Amino acid sequence: MIRSNAEVLEAASERECAFYADYLLKTIKGSSARNLRGESLEERLSKLNEELESLINKNRAPKNFASQMRTAFRSIQLPSSYFRWIDKKDERLCNWLWCHLKRLTKKPELDTADTNNSLQLLSNKAFIIERETPAERQSDVLTAFYDGEADHKQQQDILEALKVKWQEIQANNTLINWLEENNPAQWHWAWSYLQNITQRPLEQAWIPTSDTEKKAAVIATIDLSDNVDRKVLIIDKMKKAWSQKKFREKSSGKKPYSISMTLNTKQKLNALAEDRNMKINEMIEYLVRSEYNKREINE
Repeated sequence: MIRSNAEVLEAASERECAFYADYLLKTIKGSSARNLRGESLEERLSKLNEELESLINKNRAPKNFASQMRTAFRSIQLPSSYFRWIDKKDERLCNWLWCHLKRLTKKPELDTADTNNSLQLLSNKAFIIERETPAERQSDVLTAFYDGEADHKQQQDILEALKVKWQEIQANNTLINWLEENNPAQWHWAWSYLQNITQRPLEQAWIPTSDTEKKAAVIATIDLSDNVDRKVLIIDKMKKAWSQKKFREKSSGKKPYSISMTLNTKQKLNALAEDRNMKINEMIEYLVRSEYNKREINE
């Protein structure tokens, strides 16, 4: 974001530095474009501060001119209304958008005709620090826009493309509906399941440090996958694997067996089970144990 230093100008981007140089040349008589040249952003910014200091010392520019320039730059930024759809209370949105932009802004290729590549005009420095809350991630997303090289039109195009992509992702709630509200054991298992995919593994959103984060990381990791068919397949397999796990736990090590019996025997078995308020398999186990105990006593 834009810095607030009353004496020294700082610029997060070439765009910001160029604005200051242009603003200075247009506003202060006697300022020289030749004095602002440099090979790098750091050098040009240093030259800009030297020129500004010289003009202030000669009483050609007011002492608070640096602050005036920063205010002017803020005024030409994309209005906050364009970012209103990025709600900091929407955890799923903020997590996906932060991870998505972090991933694409660090890629080396640059072709601004492609929407994904134009994302590289945003500031990847905004995503250097790992975040833990949706509000922090939302703030980083805004910083990526304000501290980047994309102009107004490019920022609007990027935001519109991101909004369309998010609407497609948001429409699929299969995973959201499957993950249980208060079941950290399930979230931990789901995260481990994703880590154990060895064939074409998914790129993880981030490394979670708590069970609550594991739930969010599972959702974000799936949301980040651009292969819709594979995403559906992974979710389906994960749900089936979880169901099998729960069934095995419920069975407590018991294995299913098939036995044949006459209808009359089955009816008698049902009657016995009903009398003792047991299930059929419990009744069979009871009868077997009883007969086996009698055998041991007799022996």
